[in-house]
Amino acid sequence: MPLHYGARGPNGCSGRHIRDETLKSRRTATEIPDVISEAPSSLPIDAPAAHSGPDRGARSLHTLRSKAPVSDTELATQCVLDTAARASTATFIYPGVWLAITLATGASSQWPWLVWGNAAGLFALSLMRFLFNRDLAQRLARRPQTAKRVFHSLSLVSALYWGTLTATTLVLAPAAPVSWAMLSMTATMCAAGNTMLGFNPVLRYPYPLMLMLPVVVVQALQPTRENLLMLGLELVFMGFLVRSSALVKADYWNGRQAQRLAELQARELELASLTDGLTQIPNRIHFDRQVKYEWSRQCRHGGHLSLLVVDLDHFKNINDSFGHPFGDTCLKRVAQALQGAFGRSTDFAARYGGEEFVVLLPDTDEAGAQAVAKHLLDAVRALSLDAEGMEVRVTCSIGLASTRPRHDQSPHALIRRADVALYDAKRGGRNRVEVAPADLTAG
Repeated sequence: MPLHYGARGPNGCSGRHIRDETLKSRRTATEIPDVISEAPSSLPIDAPAAHSGPDRGARSLHTLRSKAPVSDTELATQCVLDTAARASTATFIYPGVWLAITLATGASSQWPWLVWGNAAGLFALSLMRFLFNRDLAQRLARRPQTAKRVFHSLSLVSALYWGTLTATTLVLAPAAPVSWAMLSMTATMCAAGNTMLGFNPVLRYPYPLMLMLPVVVVQALQPTRENLLMLGLELVFMGFLVRSSALVKADYWNGRQAQRLAELQARELELASLTDGLTQIPNRIHFDRQVKYEWSRQCRHGGHLSLLVVDLDHFKNINDSFGHPFGDTCLKRVAQALQGAFGRSTDFAARYGGEEFVVLLPDTDEAGAQAVAKHLLDAVRALSLDAEGMEVRVTCSIGLASTRPRHDQSPHALIRRADVALYDAKRGGRNRVEVAPADLTAG
């Protein structure tokens, strides 16, 4: 014959009166998107595993103080922003250097249309990049893929434009000072770009390639001794850039990964400190944070806040009769039942201490909280536990208090009212819900 610590009741639950049905269910587990396609294959950006266990209350991320680890998508976005920041000082370098070289070497008087026309073209392209990059963060937030493509395209078009101008001077005046100055500046830009942009997987190889490809093509088509010598030196130089860019990329992404790992570990440590070790639901410290947060939020919005204090009936008898390991199992099952009975992700349950639990119900008035309390009462009654072949059932008593928070009040008063109601439920026979008298000061 099963041993009963209470009767099993119906599982039905009436609707909540003022619960805001427009509130969306929030996914509160830490989410990390899939690995981004641009991530360097040698430095994979793996998503941290989702936390196991009951997540509904334990993942109230707005009460956490540690920084959430960035996702792969956020890392890719930050990479673009970092690229833009590093290259910002060189946005107008193309038209400036072009004019400096052509004016100093006299090319502007020899080919005025070529010099001034391309100076205007380079300036227009630089201005376009400047205006686009000025609002790059907002563009990435609105249309990330489009913004990334445009940003990378403008960078590569600028490099190709400069490389084409260098090749043009080699064709027009192979041995003139303007050609050697342009060629030297192109090599300098390759080296500088390698340092500033080598960590970006989209620009790492294409950027120096766009600078040097037109030059290499012209030299290959005009195989003079000088051109062949320069072609050989350029190939060696490109090999050096490939190797050094690998180091630049590794330094950047290793640093980003180390930062994310530190953030993830800090978040996991904080979650562990806010989670009850036995039941794996939030503990009292987490509840204290949550009730302060919800109290402040409802003060701003003028909503209701309800609190349930849940205490298992005759729990000492359960421990004495079946031992503490069974009592621990009982607490785990009750915690799961409480969380499984919630209607919204904004509801919050925590272990308050011993066999006592608390349930916080934002945007819920007294009538709505009574419906939730009865549902929780039924959920606990419905539990069937096995103690060495013997069926054991448990019940609980619930104290309920509801208020409309105000800035000149404290959430501690709400907790005291619910606690007094709990003791009234105990004195009234247990296995029941007791509602605290209305808070007349709440308005």
